[in-house]
Amino acid sequence: MSAVSNAGPLIHLAKIGKLHLLKEIFGKILIPQTVKLEVVDRGKERGEPDAFLIESMDWIRVVKDPSGADILSDRAGIHFGEACAIILARSLGVPVLLDDSDARKFALGLGLEVVGSLGVIIKAIKENLISKNEGLADLEKLANVMWINVGVYGKARKIIETL
Repeated sequence: MSAVSNAGPLIHLAKIGKLHLLKEIFGKILIPQTVKLEVVDRGKERGEPDAFLIESMDWIRVVKDPSGADILSDRAGIHFGEACAIILARSLGVPVLLDDSDARKFALGLGLEVVGSLGVIIKAIKENLISKNEGLADLEKLANVMWINVGVYGKARKIIETL
């Protein structure tokens, strides 16, 4: 199995030391060239350790940006990288990894399976890759590296606690 990722989940999971969960859950991660530019190239320019880590993963593959992403980005009001990830995931019939709520809603409207950084942690617990306690700790770590709506945080915490 594989998935297509936008920048957010790669950055957030790398920052909390859980990037490996993407490989364990999805196998191969595809990223559009635009996402690589944002995450790796610009990250390295800023000296971000996660950029070097992401670049070193041989299971993360960079693919050409799909045509039509600029039109989708404008019409849907989402970032170009998100549009690229959505188009690629739809064309391949694989899940798309997104954290931005507008992009997530749009992708869900297209019938795509959408997984965000929090969803990766929940999937990892369900697949016995990490413990419930580790998942709760990871949720806290994510809250320190990304913006999480209070309601979404509470819902994620309840889901983890009931697993």
